[in-house]
Amino acid sequence: MLERPSPAVGVFLDRATNSRDMAKEAASENLRQFHGRMEASWMRLAAGTAMVERVDLFLHTIGRDVPPCDTCPRCCRLMRLTMIETDSAENNFSFECTACAFTARRNLRP
Repeated sequence: MLERPSPAVGVFLDRATNSRDMAKEAASENLRQFHGRMEASWMRLAAGTAMVERVDLFLHTIGRDVPPCDTCPRCCRLMRLTMIETDSAENNFSFECTACAFTARRNLRP
């Protein structure tokens, strides 16, 4: 499943795009090379940030006795757990995004 990048990753990708545009419009070879290096740096930062965010979420939930986390489908931030309803058939987790107030519900079998 494809996920939208986080807001931070989006900012880094926008800055990489701006650097590429500036490289195309640069008057000298030195400026073109500089903006090309800046574009590559912003791209590496975006890729690294995306990986760290996913690893952080994975490490938060794996191998611990903590309830699962979820990311907001609207703004891609971590949602907080608001309620757990348990019965013999399944566990129902309710999440709320603190950034955009989106709510979600996840049903898991024990």
